[in-house]
Amino acid sequence: MAKLTPQVFNMFLSRGNVFPLSVDERSLTLGFPPNSYIDWMRDNYGKDIEQAVQTASGKALKISFQVLSEEEFVTRSAKFGKVALKASEPLRELPASAPAVVSAKDHRLDSLNSNYTFDSFVVGPNTSFAYNACRQVAQTPGLSYNPLFIHGPSGLGKTHLMQAIAREVCRNNAKATVEYLTSERFGNLYIEACNKFRGNMVDFRRRFRKVDVLLIDDVQFFAGKAGMQEEFFHTFEELYNDHKQIVLASDRIPEELAGLSARLISRFAWGVTVDITLPDLSTRKAILNEKQQNSLIKLPSNIIEYLATRVRSNVRTLESCLRSLQAFISLSGDQDQPVTKALVDDLCGSHFDQDAALQLTVARVQEVVAHYFDVRVQEMRGKSRQAEITQARQVAMFLSRELTGKSLPTIAAAFEKTHPTVLHSIRTIERKVKESDEFRQTLADISRKLSGDNN
Repeated sequence: MAKLTPQVFNMFLSRGNVFPLSVDERSLTLGFPPNSYIDWMRDNYGKDIEQAVQTASGKALKISFQVLSEEEFVTRSAKFGKVALKASEPLRELPASAPAVVSAKDHRLDSLNSNYTFDSFVVGPNTSFAYNACRQVAQTPGLSYNPLFIHGPSGLGKTHLMQAIAREVCRNNAKATVEYLTSERFGNLYIEACNKFRGNMVDFRRRFRKVDVLLIDDVQFFAGKAGMQEEFFHTFEELYNDHKQIVLASDRIPEELAGLSARLISRFAWGVTVDITLPDLSTRKAILNEKQQNSLIKLPSNIIEYLATRVRSNVRTLESCLRSLQAFISLSGDQDQPVTKALVDDLCGSHFDQDAALQLTVARVQEVVAHYFDVRVQEMRGKSRQAEITQARQVAMFLSRELTGKSLPTIAAAFEKTHPTVLHSIRTIERKVKESDEFRQTLADISRKLSGDNN
């Protein structure tokens, strides 16, 4: 946990710089000035603030951070009798990279991160298909790809693209009704409506079934919640039949969403499914350079390369490391001090990827598995159903999924198969692992050989 120093407190948390917006038995919402470095505050001092609030109140409250509009900030500052800084003045040259209220006049965009636009999204080989599909949906909602289902590991840009769609639709159509929220938020609103008078459920349904565009993030969290799934199913049906746009995001493809009803899974796959995979080195460097465009503190190219090399699996973590370095330099008061690899290690080392297997390719997995089972790679890619070839193929598909981070469609292409075939192979191997200690040892042996490639 970072130490909340007096300098940080005076700069960000003193009276006139932060305001309590709402509080109840479970949560406290704090409002910050425009251009606040709120992501950096949350990442580095969120736990300290929660602990301080708990000490003062005697309650473990959930702390939420919100950037105020310029108008609201000035109003609240005047009410408290102190304006710590002008609404347009940046905080000690820290870059404005926090979620912000876009405009007090456009409440449709209040819940969106102002930085999540198509223009600010760095497109690489891992995201080009998803990016182009999202742009098309934003231009012609309900007509192009419906539903659009975006999947990929956490922190690679799904939320960015979804909010970019919402923002673009609002920009193109002043009358469009757009709802963006997480499945958790949808579920909480559903429970709240169920627990109140019957009329609240009517209002709930009207809210979500009369929109032009509905975007639901993290739909995997609907798993196991039968009531919410039932409600969302009927919402989906009504919107789809009315040719309204539906955009969904998850960390897995529809077929892998365990705990969801078959009819929901089938509808998720009705439209177009696009994936976001791990970015390559050049894309990670481009992301870092893009994210520091509006900052007065620029990191040298060798440090950008070093950071991009050490953080490979999560774009959000990569950006957090960049913000930490920029904030450290700004708060130190010496912007000319050299940024060394040792400093990067000290500030960001805990975020570095330790799993060298992330460098593995599907092709390398195929080679090692083929050699282990004494078959040829081309045979695994072919149509042979001989037992030894089938087993080698299934093991290679399973390990490709486990060790490379590649999506099922990408693995399927490498084996010249369909992604349902890959999914079947993965489940077959998972069953064999549970049933046979000898087979589990075989997988462990192959995994060690693959890990040895990167040691």
